Amino acid sequence: MKQFVTIIIPCKNEEKYIGHLLDCLSQQVGIRNTRILVADADSTDNTIQVVKMYDDVLNIEIIKGGPVSEGRNNGAKLATTPYILFLDADVRLFHPFTIYDAVNKMVAYNLDLVTANIKNYGPHLRASFFFKCFNIINKIMTRKTPFAIGAFFLTRRDKFEQLGGFPNKYETSEDYILSKQYDAKKFMIVDHYFGQDERRFTKLGYLGMMWYMTVNFFNRNNLKHFEKAKVNYWD
Repeated sequence: MKQFVTIIIPCKNEEKYIGHLLDCLSQQVGIRNTRILVADADSTDNTIQVVKMYDDVLNIEIIKGGPVSEGRNNGAKLATTPYILFLDADVRLFHPFTIYDAVNKMVAYNLDLVTANIKNYGPHLRASFFFKCFNIINKIMTRKTPFAIGAFFLTRRDKFEQLGGFPNKYETSEDYILSKQYDAKKFMIVDHYFGQDERRFTKLGYLGMMWYMTVNFFNRNNLKHFEKAKVNYWD
């Protein structure tokens, strides 16, 4: 796998989460020697110390991060493999072949972009319901407009570079803005799940999150809306 994919994880103050992700990566088939770039945005907690605990388990490098798009793009500039997988620090992987299968799909079907379904690993049933609804809607919508969530965003490196990477000018929905530039025929949602918990729902509230997603949906072709939208990604 190290010949095919580089993994990039943007983060800031993720000491409570990133260890779980690195545990998951250590159990992924073919990943232990794969290059993993942690783009840290000057964490002030123990994030770096947690990452360094995995030096003997994974092939990890800590690089300069920044705002989420900048951190991802900084990592992408260092990648030399044909594919790049962007993961968020709070992600968990449930099946040991998740990344292996995703990369194999990319190669076998000559795809440009791949993602997986999202699943809640926290205790809130409302978050689980929201994620299930999102998976259904995303499968329908992405027949015409691809959407790979930035939390699990597997792309061809050359296509990613051609499109200019993640747009730094947007504080939110940068993953959607980039995704929709890919050809829907070159996109796939693989039959695996990655996990996140309910922390973003806790921050915005469930009604607030629903309103946020609805407004973004109706403004999906209005880039000026996303220029004005303000969401503090790292909180």
